[in-house]
Formats: sequence, C-alpha cells, structure tokens
Amino acid sequence: MSSEERTWRARSDTHVQGPLGEHQYEPEPLVSVVTLTHDRPEALLRCVSSVAAQEGVRTEHVIVGDACPALDDHTFVDQLIEIRSDLVIHNQMRIPGFEAVYLSSRLGQMRNLGISLSRGAYVGQLDDDNAYHPQHLRTLVDALKSAPDAGVAHSWRRLVTDDGNEFIPVDEDPWWPVVEGRAARSESYERLVRLGVFVPGSAEVHDVFKVDGELIARLDTNELLVRREIHDRVPFREDFSPARQKMQWTEDFTLAIDLARANVDVVCTRQATVDYTMGGCSTNGEELRNSL
Repeated sequence: MSSEERTWRARSDTHVQGPLGEHQYEPEPLVSVVTLTHDRPEALLRCVSSVAAQEGVRTEHVIVGDACPALDDHTFVDQLIEIRSDLVIHNQMRIPGFEAVYLSSRLGQMRNLGISLSRGAYVGQLDDDNAYHPQHLRTLVDALKSAPDAGVAHSWRRLVTDDGNEFIPVDEDPWWPVVEGRAARSESYERLVRLGVFVPGSAEVHDVFKVDGELIARLDTNELLVRREIHDRVPFREDFSPARQKMQWTEDFTLAIDLARANVDVVCTRQATVDYTMGGCSTNGEELRNSL
C-alpha cells in the first residue's frame, strides 16, 4: 500500500441495530455499505448516522475518501467515531495509477475499492449527501431472501434538495445528458412517465430494471443491495470508451447493462427508502473536470 494511502479499521467486527439477535440463534449475514466522499463533512455525518440507524440488520460501513480533507482532520474523524466506532475509513490520495479523468471511471474505481475493503455477504452503496430510511437495508435483505435466485435488489428513491425539501421533476428527465438538448430530456421524461418511473407531481422515482422483458436500466447505486458473489462477477466498470464518455454514460447505468448481459436477476422492494439529494458529486469532480 502506498504511503499516501491511509486506511483505518476499528477492532469491532460489526454494528448491530435494533432488536436483531435477541430472539435468534443464528446471526444475520453482514451487510456492507460503501460511501464515497470528497469534501462534504456535514453531509457525511448525516450519511453515517443513517447507516448506524438501520433497523434489523448487521452492518459494516466503509468510507472511501477521494483526497478528502475532512478525513485528515482528527477532530472530524472523532465526530464520525462518536456516531459509529467501528467504521472502516480509507482516504484515497492522488497516486499514480488512480488518476482517471472521466468521472464515471473514477467513481467505478472507488466503488470497487470500497467493495474490496468490505466483508459483508451483501454490499450496498450510499453517497455522502444521501440518506437511508431506517428500514432500507432490512427491506432489501428480505427481498433477496424471498428471491434466492436474484443477485441484486433495489429500492425506489425520494428526491430532495440540499435543504431537505422535496424535488419534483417537471417535464424533463434531470439525468438525461444535457448535451442532447431539452427536447431529448423532455422525450425521456415522457417515456419514463409512461413506464411509471416518474409520477407527475411526485418526488418519488420508481426506478426499474426491466419492464415486460425490455431493459430500462434505471438503477441508482444508492438503491442497490448486491450479493458479494455478483460483484465478484460484475464489478463496476472502470473503463469507458470515448463514445460512451461523449454520451455521458455513468457507472450505475453501465452496471445495469452489465448485470443484464450477465443474466443476473434483479428484484425491487417497490418502496422509496432512500433520500436522494439532487446535484453535487461525492468525488473530486472539479479537479477531474479541470484535467480534461
């Protein structure tokens, strides 16, 4: 490991929430959550609190900093540890071989790094500015238990602004590439309304993998719970062709494509159990943009 990389793991093996274990003889499988962060310390505190508040599951929380200044601040790290003493914290510095200039490539690299540092039978992702509802992971674990042939479960999400108010998409798909223009964004919005992904007047996004066998590939990383053996077969994509970069393919959209190609079954809880903050990035996006 490079001297510029800093990883800290507490001695405690797991964090147990809620009443789980009181009336059970066998412990539940461990659920690992990976969080990417760059420089949003207040948001990260809320993120860590939301994982620590999960009900009915055993969890491990791995934080991967993208040259994150707050993770070099012992006072701030102490605040994190006050919330949860058994965090795994890795502050990835800028070293040779870890310098992807396309943002989704770097996000894929960091997500795979976080997965490699985790130990759970299930792996979820939670970016630093988002938050789980207390039942989020429990409902995902239950969905996978109910569908033993499925490799991935996902929830829906509720869109919010930085100040916590609901964000309601109006007439445009806010994630459709800006380079394709407003007409394309409006067309995508209308199609997703027909598919039930967007509900006019609602802040909930009912993301979907397939509809009647057609691949829609709407899976946000914050909604996912993946069996570890699936990630071993289908990691996050780290290399994107120039054509995919031009089309602004993201690491979560590409993961959905790769899951479909690998014939991985995906199930949905049909519950909006993630608060998803619109805008921002959990990695050092400004530095990456300046390097293009």
